[in-house]
Amino acid sequence: MLQSVSMLGAFWLSYEVIPLPKRNRVPTYDIIAELQAKGAKEIVVPREKKRALLDIGFSALFIGIAIPYFWIGSPSPVVELFLLYGFLSMAAGLFKRMALFRSLHLFYDQNDHALYLISSVEAKRYPLDQCVDIQVHTAPDILQLFHLFHLFSPHADYTVNMGKTWKLSFDGERVYLNPGSLASMNILPKPLSSQREIHIQPFYHPSNWKRLLGKAYFSAAVKGVGAYAALLALLAYWKIDSITMIAAILFFWTINLFISDRVLKIALDMKPVTNPPIQHIIRTICARAGLPHLAVYTTESSDYNGFAAGPYIGRSLIALTSETLKLPHDALAGVIAHEAVHVKKRDVLTAQLLQFAFIMVISSIIAGVYEAAAHWLETHRAATFLIGWTLIVLLYPAFRSWLVQWMEVRADHLGATLLDGGNDQMANALAILSKNQDQAIEQAHSYHIDAKEKDDEEEDAFAEDGSFTFEREDWFSRFSKFQLSPHPPMYWRIHSLRTTETGWSTQKLRLWWRDCWRESLPDFVKEWLHI
Repeated sequence: MLQSVSMLGAFWLSYEVIPLPKRNRVPTYDIIAELQAKGAKEIVVPREKKRALLDIGFSALFIGIAIPYFWIGSPSPVVELFLLYGFLSMAAGLFKRMALFRSLHLFYDQNDHALYLISSVEAKRYPLDQCVDIQVHTAPDILQLFHLFHLFSPHADYTVNMGKTWKLSFDGERVYLNPGSLASMNILPKPLSSQREIHIQPFYHPSNWKRLLGKAYFSAAVKGVGAYAALLALLAYWKIDSITMIAAILFFWTINLFISDRVLKIALDMKPVTNPPIQHIIRTICARAGLPHLAVYTTESSDYNGFAAGPYIGRSLIALTSETLKLPHDALAGVIAHEAVHVKKRDVLTAQLLQFAFIMVISSIIAGVYEAAAHWLETHRAATFLIGWTLIVLLYPAFRSWLVQWMEVRADHLGATLLDGGNDQMANALAILSKNQDQAIEQAHSYHIDAKEKDDEEEDAFAEDGSFTFEREDWFSRFSKFQLSPHPPMYWRIHSLRTTETGWSTQKLRLWWRDCWRESLPDFVKEWLHI
């Protein structure tokens, strides 16, 4: 009984963490009836089973490569838990796609010049006067739309057939849909609706083989653990001893790290930054960092984000989202400087090595405990499960947070030394980046018909004069971000930059470590302890 309760508790936590699709707060038929009463025109959206089968097929592929582990591999509760978590996540994405495929309705309301996309899982309204860009593709690009082929927020995929596809770009969201007749394109702004069609090859076309392999490898080995599970199953089938098995996993992990830059470039459809003013910023920052040959790429996303990748300096790169490139140049320079420090200090490699070492140590401890107390653990499976789940859900994220956060703080302060404006420019860059990301998230949320209005005073991160007013967050938010997130809270990062001199020192590291714990305590506890 206790084991059943433990399993239910674990999967309840998974339910809370994984974005499972939920039904509309307002019934679909009520929304459709209201639109019809307003005189909105329904645009026919023909469905093709082939489009749904492609999503089912790709999902089955990435689930299927891990399934052999369950009947061939040596059962490990930790690996099984990771796999089941991944299966649940993939099933949630597939369920949403199938529900949308079956129930999607597309309306155009001439009175407010807006598109309405209504389905059983969500209902959205897109004002066409807020559309900033429109493209027409000859077919949906499956390698761009499938939800496992993304690192950042996925695109809003409403494609239900293999015909011509609109790509509508709004602030905070990219929308893909394919109505049956493009005669309805006359509802779009005339200067934009005359765009030349972009030819999209099928995913199996020879010109897409490299993309297909790169994205498949990314989904199986980087974003998921299916490739590792398949390797474990294969080694178990060959009856390989434990030492050789660990060596094989380590070798496979090393290969993944060594080719990570190439895989990411293919998987995220990266392109070199070609804008001359931005190229000048890149050259200036990289020269100051001593990285004159560092490559900077862009990948399409509605997120404001960037990251460094690569096993070592000679094979490293910086990737910036397409929205990040739209930031003011002073703010963009701050983002590039931050990521350049990650490359200079080899943070990507260091973090990977330390995380791998941590996993190996924990695994060794678990194996030792199991060997010493195998009988007790077998007779108390519920307690064993809860302990293992705690290690996965809390201990590993906490270690990763402590490991990565000080690198982020160091990148903020050393990155400031590469900027003309020093700490102030870096602080302003973080403020602008965070403000734009929050506004993009809020804008994307506003497209939902059942979205509730939020208190402007709580949501607005900037004062009326445009000055930065990020406030210290509540206790639980501070605790979760300091102890479980890869980045310290934004209010603390900016405060740290604005209250210290430009540069990096061990004193700033000690300051982060002190505040990491002090800010994680409720205020009444700090008052009681006089700290």
